[in-house]
Amino acid sequence: MNLLAQLVVVLFIFVAGTAAGIRWHAGQDAIAEVAARELRDTDARQQRQFADRKAGEFAAKVDRIANQLGNAREKIASLSSTDRCIDADTVRVLNAIGADPVRAAASEPATAPGGFATAHDVGADIATCRAGYAKLAGQVNEILDIEDRRHPPAPP
Repeated sequence: MNLLAQLVVVLFIFVAGTAAGIRWHAGQDAIAEVAARELRDTDARQQRQFADRKAGEFAAKVDRIANQLGNAREKIASLSSTDRCIDADTVRVLNAIGADPVRAAASEPATAPGGFATAHDVGADIATCRAGYAKLAGQVNEILDIEDRRHPPAPP
């Protein structure tokens, strides 16, 4: 075989080998991509399951808080007196906390009957505030748990 024929054969083998190597590498990339996609899908499914479980736990907690609030209001109604506890000016100051300043003018009368608040009124409002706080704190903690699960802290 002459030199030219040998060069053609060597060139053919080189090109064929290169093409086969490229195809093999592309196959390995495809396999790696499928594995990565499956891992992402599994992670997303686990995240949804975790979030669903947390949402269910939170709904149960809100239900318990609502029941506790109802029970507390009943108990407060039976325990507290109708005597004046807080005067109208104090009621106005307390009602203005967190309210929109345009809507809650200082000259408006107290919302409590007779311009004062009874121990019953105060107890019911405190129970409502505590229940609202517990609900909000629960929401924040559930969100933080989900975010901690999504983005775990880096190991030290």
